[in-house]
Amino acid sequence: MKPLFAALGILALASFTLVAATPDAKSATAERLATIIKEMKSPDREVRLKAVGQLVHFAGGQEQALPAFSALREAMRDPEADIRAVVCTAMGNFHEQAKPAIPDLTRLLRDPDKEVRQCAVRALGRVGADAKVALPDMARSTKDEDAVVRVVAHAAMIRVGASADEHLPAILKGLGDASPLVRYKSAHCLEPLGAVAAPGVAKLGALLTDPDEKVRHYSARALVNLGETARPALAALKAARELEKEPGNRGLMDAAIRKLTP
Repeated sequence: MKPLFAALGILALASFTLVAATPDAKSATAERLATIIKEMKSPDREVRLKAVGQLVHFAGGQEQALPAFSALREAMRDPEADIRAVVCTAMGNFHEQAKPAIPDLTRLLRDPDKEVRQCAVRALGRVGADAKVALPDMARSTKDEDAVVRVVAHAAMIRVGASADEHLPAILKGLGDASPLVRYKSAHCLEPLGAVAAPGVAKLGALLTDPDEKVRHYSARALVNLGETARPALAALKAARELEKEPGNRGLMDAAIRKLTP
Protein backbone atom coordinates (compact mmCIF):
# COMPACT_ATOMS: atom_id res chain seq x y z
CA MET A 1 0.00 0.00 0.00
CA LYS A 2 1.22 3.49 -0.79
CA PRO A 3 1.94 5.55 2.36
CA LEU A 4 -1.10 7.64 3.18
CA PHE A 5 1.02 10.81 3.27
CA ALA A 6 1.98 10.31 -0.37
CA ALA A 7 -1.50 9.24 -1.44
CA LEU A 8 -3.12 12.31 0.06
CA GLY A 9 -0.51 14.51 -1.62
CA ILE A 10 -1.65 13.16 -4.98
CA LEU A 11 -5.32 13.42 -4.10
CA ALA A 12 -5.00 17.01 -2.92
CA LEU A 13 -4.73 18.16 -6.53
CA ALA A 14 -8.27 16.99 -7.12
CA SER A 15 -9.71 17.95 -3.74
CA PHE A 16 -9.12 21.66 -4.21
CA THR A 17 -10.88 21.94 -7.59
CA LEU A 18 -13.16 24.95 -7.25
CA VAL A 19 -16.86 24.80 -8.00
CA ALA A 20 -17.63 27.26 -10.79
CA ALA A 21 -19.08 30.54 -9.57
CA THR A 22 -22.50 30.14 -11.18
CA PRO A 23 -25.83 31.56 -9.98
CA ASP A 24 -26.65 28.05 -8.82
CA ALA A 25 -23.44 27.07 -7.02
CA LYS A 26 -25.47 24.99 -4.57
CA SER A 27 -26.79 22.87 -7.41
CA ALA A 28 -23.28 22.51 -8.85
CA THR A 29 -21.99 21.31 -5.47
CA ALA A 30 -24.82 18.78 -5.21
CA GLU A 31 -24.05 17.52 -8.70
CA ARG A 32 -20.36 17.16 -7.88
CA LEU A 33 -21.19 15.24 -4.70
CA ALA A 34 -23.49 12.93 -6.63
CA THR A 35 -20.63 12.17 -9.01
CA ILE A 36 -18.23 11.52 -6.13
CA ILE A 37 -20.69 9.19 -4.40
CA LYS A 38 -21.17 7.26 -7.64
CA GLU A 39 -17.42 6.99 -8.14
CA MET A 40 -16.98 5.72 -4.57
CA LYS A 41 -18.86 2.59 -5.68
CA SER A 42 -16.71 2.05 -8.78
CA PRO A 43 -15.09 -1.38 -9.25
CA ASP A 44 -11.88 0.51 -10.08
CA ARG A 45 -9.76 0.99 -6.96
CA GLU A 46 -8.08 4.15 -8.26
CA VAL A 47 -11.42 5.76 -9.05
CA ARG A 48 -12.69 5.01 -5.53
CA LEU A 49 -9.50 6.33 -3.95
CA LYS A 50 -9.64 9.57 -5.92
CA ALA A 51 -13.33 10.05 -5.09
CA VAL A 52 -12.81 9.57 -1.36
CA GLY A 53 -9.78 11.86 -1.46
CA GLN A 54 -11.94 14.69 -2.77
CA LEU A 55 -13.97 14.51 0.45
CA VAL A 56 -10.94 15.04 2.69
CA HIS A 57 -10.92 18.78 1.92
CA PHE A 58 -14.08 19.26 -0.08
CA ALA A 59 -13.95 22.20 -2.46
CA GLY A 60 -17.35 23.51 -1.36
CA GLY A 61 -16.38 23.37 2.30
CA GLN A 62 -16.58 20.40 4.65
CA GLU A 63 -20.13 21.29 5.69
CA GLN A 64 -21.18 20.96 2.05
CA ALA A 65 -19.80 17.40 1.95
CA LEU A 66 -22.21 16.10 4.60
CA PRO A 67 -24.62 14.57 2.05
CA ALA A 68 -21.85 12.07 1.31
CA PHE A 69 -21.71 10.98 4.96
CA SER A 70 -23.63 7.71 4.49
CA ALA A 71 -21.52 6.77 1.48
CA LEU A 72 -18.38 7.43 3.51
CA ARG A 73 -19.61 5.13 6.26
CA GLU A 74 -20.13 2.40 3.69
CA ALA A 75 -16.63 3.03 2.32
CA MET A 76 -15.18 2.30 5.76
CA ARG A 77 -15.65 -1.34 4.77
CA ASP A 78 -13.82 -1.00 1.47
CA PRO A 79 -11.54 -4.00 0.79
CA GLU A 80 -8.57 -1.67 0.10
CA ALA A 81 -6.70 -0.48 3.18
CA ASP A 82 -5.56 2.82 1.72
CA ILE A 83 -9.17 3.72 0.90
CA ARG A 84 -10.31 2.86 4.45
CA ALA A 85 -7.52 5.08 5.80
CA VAL A 86 -8.48 8.06 3.64
CA VAL A 87 -12.14 7.59 4.59
CA CYS A 88 -11.17 7.85 8.26
CA THR A 89 -9.31 11.09 7.53
CA ALA A 90 -12.38 12.48 5.75
CA MET A 91 -14.59 11.45 8.67
CA GLY A 92 -12.32 13.19 11.16
CA ASN A 93 -12.68 16.43 9.21
CA PHE A 94 -16.38 16.47 10.08
CA HIS A 95 -15.39 16.77 13.77
CA GLU A 96 -18.42 16.45 16.08
CA GLN A 97 -20.71 15.92 13.08
CA ALA A 98 -19.02 12.54 12.63
CA LYS A 99 -20.62 11.29 15.85
CA PRO A 100 -22.78 8.66 14.05
CA ALA A 101 -19.58 7.08 12.67
CA ILE A 102 -18.02 6.51 16.11
CA PRO A 103 -18.91 2.77 16.06
CA ASP A 104 -17.33 2.41 12.61
CA LEU A 105 -14.15 4.23 13.66
CA THR A 106 -13.97 2.17 16.83
CA ARG A 107 -14.20 -1.04 14.80
CA LEU A 108 -11.33 0.12 12.59
CA LEU A 109 -9.07 0.45 15.63
CA ARG A 110 -8.66 -3.31 15.16
CA ASP A 111 -8.04 -3.13 11.42
CA PRO A 112 -5.13 -5.32 10.21
CA ASP A 113 -3.55 -2.29 8.52
CA LYS A 114 -1.59 0.04 10.82
CA GLU A 115 -2.32 3.15 8.76
CA VAL A 116 -6.05 2.51 9.00
CA ARG A 117 -5.73 2.11 12.77
CA GLN A 118 -3.75 5.36 12.98
CA CYS A 119 -6.28 7.32 10.93
CA ALA A 120 -9.23 5.84 12.83
CA VAL A 121 -7.92 6.78 16.26
CA ARG A 122 -6.95 10.27 15.06
CA ALA A 123 -10.47 10.73 13.67
CA LEU A 124 -11.99 9.75 17.02
CA GLY A 125 -9.88 12.44 18.65
CA ARG A 126 -11.20 15.00 16.17
CA VAL A 127 -14.79 14.01 16.94
CA GLY A 128 -14.07 15.21 20.48
CA ALA A 129 -16.05 14.67 23.66
CA ASP A 130 -18.78 12.62 21.97
CA ALA A 131 -16.18 9.92 21.36
CA LYS A 132 -15.72 9.26 25.09
CA VAL A 133 -17.66 6.05 24.60
CA ALA A 134 -14.66 4.80 22.61
CA LEU A 135 -12.05 5.59 25.28
CA PRO A 136 -11.59 1.96 26.41
CA ASP A 137 -10.85 0.92 22.82
CA MET A 138 -8.63 3.95 22.30
CA ALA A 139 -6.71 3.00 25.43
CA ARG A 140 -5.96 -0.37 23.84
CA SER A 141 -4.60 1.54 20.84
CA THR A 142 -1.98 3.14 23.10
CA LYS A 143 -0.53 -0.37 23.35
CA ASP A 144 -0.67 -1.04 19.59
CA GLU A 145 2.27 -2.88 18.04
CA ASP A 146 2.96 0.16 15.85
CA ALA A 147 4.72 3.12 17.49
CA VAL A 148 2.91 5.74 15.40
CA VAL A 149 -0.52 4.32 16.25
CA ARG A 150 0.46 4.44 19.92
CA VAL A 151 1.51 8.10 19.94
CA VAL A 152 -1.49 9.20 17.85
CA ALA A 153 -3.80 7.32 20.23
CA HIS A 154 -2.36 9.15 23.25
CA ALA A 155 -3.02 12.50 21.56
CA ALA A 156 -6.51 11.47 20.48
CA MET A 157 -7.41 10.47 24.01
CA ILE A 158 -6.41 13.92 25.28
CA ARG A 159 -8.65 15.53 22.66
CA VAL A 160 -11.55 13.34 23.69
CA GLY A 161 -11.12 14.28 27.35
CA ALA A 162 -8.68 11.85 28.95
CA SER A 163 -6.04 13.11 31.36
CA ALA A 164 -3.19 15.00 29.68
CA ASP A 165 -0.96 14.14 32.66
CA GLU A 166 -1.41 10.48 31.76
CA HIS A 167 -1.00 10.71 27.99
CA LEU A 168 1.22 13.70 27.20
CA PRO A 169 4.46 12.06 28.41
CA ALA A 170 4.21 9.40 25.68
CA ILE A 171 3.94 12.11 23.01
CA LEU A 172 6.89 14.01 24.44
CA LYS A 173 8.91 10.80 24.46
CA GLY A 174 8.00 10.30 20.80
CA LEU A 175 9.66 13.62 19.94
CA GLY A 176 12.96 12.01 20.84
CA ASP A 177 12.38 8.68 19.12
CA ALA A 178 15.09 7.22 16.88
CA SER A 179 12.60 7.03 14.00
CA PRO A 180 12.03 10.30 12.07
CA LEU A 181 8.49 9.10 11.33
CA VAL A 182 7.67 8.84 15.03
CA ARG A 183 9.31 12.20 15.72
CA TYR A 184 7.29 14.09 13.13
CA LYS A 185 4.05 12.30 13.96
CA SER A 186 4.60 13.24 17.61
CA ALA A 187 5.17 16.88 16.63
CA HIS A 188 1.98 16.75 14.58
CA CYS A 189 0.12 15.35 17.59
CA LEU A 190 1.03 18.39 19.70
CA GLU A 191 -0.28 20.85 17.11
CA PRO A 192 -3.99 20.83 18.09
CA LEU A 193 -3.47 20.55 21.85
CA GLY A 194 -3.09 24.26 22.63
CA ALA A 195 -1.81 25.12 26.10
CA VAL A 196 -1.70 21.42 26.98
CA ALA A 197 1.30 21.14 24.63
CA ALA A 198 3.36 23.72 26.56
CA PRO A 199 5.74 21.12 28.06
CA GLY A 200 6.70 20.10 24.52
CA VAL A 201 7.48 23.55 23.12
CA ALA A 202 11.19 23.47 23.97
CA LYS A 203 11.49 20.03 22.37
CA LEU A 204 9.75 21.30 19.23
CA GLY A 205 12.22 24.17 19.15
CA ALA A 206 15.12 21.74 19.29
CA LEU A 207 13.64 19.69 16.44
CA LEU A 208 13.73 22.71 14.12
CA THR A 209 17.30 21.70 13.29
CA ASP A 210 16.57 17.97 13.04
CA PRO A 211 18.36 16.26 10.11
CA ASP A 212 15.00 15.09 8.73
CA GLU A 213 13.08 17.63 6.62
CA LYS A 214 9.65 16.35 7.66
CA VAL A 215 10.53 16.53 11.35
CA ARG A 216 11.54 20.18 10.89
CA HIS A 217 8.38 20.82 8.86
CA TYR A 218 5.94 19.41 11.41
CA SER A 219 7.79 20.98 14.34
CA ALA A 220 7.60 24.43 12.71
CA ARG A 221 3.97 23.87 11.74
CA ALA A 222 3.09 22.88 15.31
CA LEU A 223 4.72 26.04 16.64
CA VAL A 224 2.77 28.19 14.15
CA ASN A 225 -0.53 26.70 15.22
CA LEU A 226 0.20 26.64 18.95
CA GLY A 227 0.34 30.44 18.91
CA GLU A 228 1.18 32.08 22.23
CA THR A 229 1.89 28.70 23.80
CA ALA A 230 4.92 28.50 21.48
CA ARG A 231 6.48 31.82 22.56
CA PRO A 232 9.35 30.15 24.50
CA ALA A 233 10.55 28.71 21.16
CA LEU A 234 10.96 32.13 19.50
CA ALA A 235 14.75 32.24 19.87
CA ALA A 236 15.05 28.69 18.52
CA LEU A 237 12.85 29.61 15.57
CA LYS A 238 15.03 32.59 14.67
CA ALA A 239 18.22 30.55 14.90
CA ALA A 240 16.79 27.64 12.90
CA ARG A 241 15.46 30.00 10.22
CA GLU A 242 19.03 31.08 9.45
CA LEU A 243 20.03 27.47 8.81
CA GLU A 244 16.94 26.14 7.01
CA LYS A 245 17.34 25.44 3.29
CA GLU A 246 13.89 24.09 2.41
CA PRO A 247 11.57 26.92 1.24
CA GLY A 248 8.40 25.49 2.74
CA ASN A 249 10.00 25.11 6.14
CA ARG A 250 11.42 28.63 5.97
CA GLY A 251 7.92 29.89 5.26
CA LEU A 252 6.52 28.10 8.30
CA MET A 253 9.30 29.43 10.51
CA ASP A 254 8.73 32.96 9.21
CA ALA A 255 5.02 32.63 9.98
CA ALA A 256 5.74 31.46 13.53
CA ILE A 257 8.27 34.25 14.09
CA ARG A 258 5.79 36.88 12.88
CA LYS A 259 3.08 35.48 15.11
CA LEU A 260 5.27 35.32 18.21
CA THR A 261 7.25 38.55 17.86
CA PRO A 262 5.78 41.25 20.15
